[in-house]
Amino acid sequence: MRARADAGPARVRKEDSMSRMALAVLALVLAAGAARAQTVKETLEVTRQAIESQRRVLVSGALPLTDAEADAFWPLYDAYEKERRPLDEQANKLLVDFLAAAATLTDAQAQAMLDKALKVDESRLRVRREHMERMAKAIPPRKVARFYQIDNKLDAAVRADLAKQIPLAP
Repeated sequence: MRARADAGPARVRKEDSMSRMALAVLALVLAAGAARAQTVKETLEVTRQAIESQRRVLVSGALPLTDAEADAFWPLYDAYEKERRPLDEQANKLLVDFLAAAATLTDAQAQAMLDKALKVDESRLRVRREHMERMAKAIPPRKVARFYQIDNKLDAAVRADLAKQIPLAP
């Protein structure tokens, strides 16, 4: 979806409404996927697939871009997603490993998992920072900030869904 760059009050309300609608759709997709999954590992996979298949649609519905901005933004977005996805997969593997070992988790295992989790978080921040800087050279910084907010909201929805299923370390 490409939108004009000029945005009056009615346009802003429409965009906010579209953002809320996009997040509602995401929540429904996550809930439906979680209901079908039988294990946490399956739920993680369903959630990951739902997000990957809908993320671009949700971003395009919530980020108004002119044709020129869209031509500059979408290749950068695709590159960002290409680097972001493996980090999500690492985090999901770590989560599955934690769930498998949770009942008998030793201090050494807990420390190793914590170290890996922090490295994944640091890598996510590095990738995000690098790509936001590239995007800021291609589209206006306000739109980069909006994309950053959208991206954070999508990530927060996924994290909230996963957090419901993860027990605290013993």
